[in-house]
Amino acid sequence: MVEIAAVIGVILVLLAAAAGGEFPHADLLLGVGAAVVAIGLIAGVGAGVVYHVALFRSLKPLGILRPGWWWQPTNLHAHLSPEQRRGVMPWFFAGAAGFFVVLAGCAVILAAMVTM
Repeated sequence: MVEIAAVIGVILVLLAAAAGGEFPHADLLLGVGAAVVAIGLIAGVGAGVVYHVALFRSLKPLGILRPGWWWQPTNLHAHLSPEQRRGVMPWFFAGAAGFFVVLAGCAVILAAMVTM
């Protein structure tokens, strides 16, 4: 639900920016966008590190990890057992959510810059 509200908020801000009117609080909007980017980076990168460690620990005993496996780890998801998936995939989705939060923050920054 929070994600939907964030998307709707970003869309509204972008529509306001596209309307061409000056936004009286563009500086505030710029700060909010930067804070959203920072939160997304902290959460997303942290979850991404935990995801890669959990995936490594789950698949290392199988001996299927090759050098550079972390560049395309989604190819390895098929090798996870259902129990391993419960320990790995929530971190994958949390990292992806953090990435989308960063994108939303960048959209807010862009909207603030356009309205300045």
